[in-house]
Amino acid sequence: MSRDEKADRSTLAVPPPDPELQRLAPLLGSWRTEDQTQDSVLGPGVPVTSRETFYWLDGGYFLVSTYETLFGEEPAQKGVNYWGYDSEADRFRIIFFSNNGPYTEVGNRYDGHVAEDTLTFQGPARFQYDLDEEGQIKVSRGGTISVAWWLRDENGEWQPWMNNTFTKVGGGREDADRDRSSP
Repeated sequence: MSRDEKADRSTLAVPPPDPELQRLAPLLGSWRTEDQTQDSVLGPGVPVTSRETFYWLDGGYFLVSTYETLFGEEPAQKGVNYWGYDSEADRFRIIFFSNNGPYTEVGNRYDGHVAEDTLTFQGPARFQYDLDEEGQIKVSRGGTISVAWWLRDENGEWQPWMNNTFTKVGGGREDADRDRSSP
């Protein structure tokens, strides 16, 4: 490689994170929820509890969320989600990994889009956030965030599954690091 080629490569600027990612900023921190699923193709409704922590991956191109969720008496579901924005496709993308089984292209991805005052993600399930006047995920006056979920029924139609109300319990990456070191 010539000196000029090396110089050209070193001058290539990396674009900043897409401003669309700022829609996700209200999620930063640690949250808990206690709700109930509805009867669905998965069976009768059950209590669901979850703790999730959101923080920016260094560089700001991805929001990372870690979670531990309990559905009824089932073993805890634990995992990590990477949320990004694909500027060319004008879509949010989530890829996730969990203790529920091996990775598959279809089963471990969500695509998200903004329409009017909502941000909707679709993949193995569908979930939706309301957006505020600035276009960010809406935080209620009480400091909570609501997420509506749907699952497909036997006919492939989306049916309501649960509504989560997240209550903030901590500040973010520091909590995530502390949580990872906790037994």
